[in-house]
Amino acid sequence: MQYWWFSVLVAAIAVGLVALVVWLHRHLRASYIVAMCVGTVLILYKTCEFSYYRAIGHPEYPVEFSHISYFIIGATMLTGVKKMRFFAAFCGSAGGIGYLIATILSPDSMVTEMSSTYYVVMAVIQHELLFFVGLLLMFDVQRHSYRDIWVPIVGTVAIVGFSLLVYYHYIYPDFIDVEKIVIIKIIKGTIIGYVIGEENLTPAIQVVTSIGVAVLVVAVMMLFLWLNNKMFDKAERLAAERGTTLPTNDDLGIIPWVKKAVAKRKAKKSGGSQ
Repeated sequence: MQYWWFSVLVAAIAVGLVALVVWLHRHLRASYIVAMCVGTVLILYKTCEFSYYRAIGHPEYPVEFSHISYFIIGATMLTGVKKMRFFAAFCGSAGGIGYLIATILSPDSMVTEMSSTYYVVMAVIQHELLFFVGLLLMFDVQRHSYRDIWVPIVGTVAIVGFSLLVYYHYIYPDFIDVEKIVIIKIIKGTIIGYVIGEENLTPAIQVVTSIGVAVLVVAVMMLFLWLNNKMFDKAERLAAERGTTLPTNDDLGIIPWVKKAVAKRKAKKSGGSQ
């Protein structure tokens, strides 16, 4: 592996971000504000990026899981929809972890498949930030309910469906690199070719790989929920010992702000009519 140092660098940055997430767990309000700021920057940057490609007529679209995750996280943070937070957390965490694993297993392809050093650097920055904000939402913002597990499951199925529509050219018919979409490689089970070599792929291996990834995705969701609840059990216990309560972070975002403004206006009108 010529670029082994690249995987070490990406992994080192990820470890540093995990340490920062652990430290920020003591500051839940600050964690949410940081996540909101990073999520907003990511969605604005990716919107501008894909709008630029559209303007110059370049067939580059948000088709990868990480691409979609930028928009899900940004939209969730901007709107303040509480039910979407766990799905956004999963998207960010999974997108970042997926990039980390791919870089560790095949650093050469992660470097050589990019057209320039600039795109390599930008890929690292964006995926590391995606990983960071995903972990913040997963562990430093609120307790997530097991009852909401259906949200990321349905959302992930929707992303898979979207990718299939792109693959069969129902969406973005001028997009030609459909075989390179990572979700398609997972569906077809060819993603394991990065590890064992494409020449060693067999139909049986591909089927087992596809099923294995699906099971792993659900298992990771449950593991994240379990870790989240354990961390917040401890946080709530410590808060109770101090005689305080944990912030809900339900007042940040466009929807909470609009609701608050409407409620204030109604209160003002009712007060004026008395």
